Amino acid sequence: MAVNRGEIERDAKASSSGRADSAPDPFVGRSPALGEFLDQLRRAAESESTVLLCGESGTGKGRAAARVHAWSPRSAGPLVATSLVATSSSLIDATLFGHERGAFTDAHRARMGLFRRANGGTVVLDDIEHLPLDTQVKLLRVLQERVVEPLGSEESLPVDVRVVATSSLPLEREVAEGRFRQDLYYRLAVLPLTVPPLRLRLDDIEALAKGLIASVAGRASVAARPLSAAAVEALRAHSWPGNVRELENALERVLVLGSGPEAAGREIAAEEFGFLIESLAGAADELARAALSQGLKVGDVTQAMMERALREHRGNVSAAARSVGLTRRAFDYRMTHGDEDAG
Repeated sequence: MAVNRGEIERDAKASSSGRADSAPDPFVGRSPALGEFLDQLRRAAESESTVLLCGESGTGKGRAAARVHAWSPRSAGPLVATSLVATSSSLIDATLFGHERGAFTDAHRARMGLFRRANGGTVVLDDIEHLPLDTQVKLLRVLQERVVEPLGSEESLPVDVRVVATSSLPLEREVAEGRFRQDLYYRLAVLPLTVPPLRLRLDDIEALAKGLIASVAGRASVAARPLSAAAVEALRAHSWPGNVRELENALERVLVLGSGPEAAGREIAAEEFGFLIESLAGAADELARAALSQGLKVGDVTQAMMERALREHRGNVSAAARSVGLTRRAFDYRMTHGDEDAG
């Protein structure tokens, strides 16, 4: 196993023993979707069970994991997190489980690994879908027996940790396609929670944007500007495929490009978010290409969109209709009669 000590040290620095509280809070607002999720998150945090946080990229899964720790009985203990997608596959075992001196080339001293560093606290495994299959077996043993075996050691060491994993992909699909062990999935998904996408939190957009503007302005050294009422509506009209991360990037773009002495105190206009419409046009074209390549018809895509909207909005027909740009009457008609003219 060719493992480089310098790489280990860099990876250890990339792994945090906590989350930066200075980052903007992605869970600001009073939407029903957010309220329901935070209620579930708090109940999960108060237990000792393993938590699996799923959700689209940019929804704030890492911050949700930090809340699990902060709200848990282990909050006084360490919080140790690592991104598995950002860790070299040759380093994952050593990073998670530690190693003994001389375990591999340049292993001049022993290292504890994330699980032992987090003893008494919480381990957050971000991007768990990227964990190699051979390491999945070792993680399964940790979850089952609460012991780790450092590289180069024949001794199993006990660990007392709570595990929180995050994934941007549906792990059930990864299991079905043979990329993720089913037994490990069941060990991780004791308490599976889905972080709601921003398109289900449109009532939170204004409050969330205000916090992001203050954060972005400080980081980019530009003046903070308030949103006009029209700008808020423009943000609410966008579907936010990149979620909170996309919203933050959009606000930074507007604040930086619109900075200058004449911008101080001026409200952000809706027209400044015109690039969002352009990005949606590009996404629609790509989806159309994919649909055509699969032989799908307009009715197939329309029906699938409406059914997906109903699932996302938990059967709320009015909310589902708004999300696909239809009236309630037109939505009901199309669900009943297919892609005929709704009149």
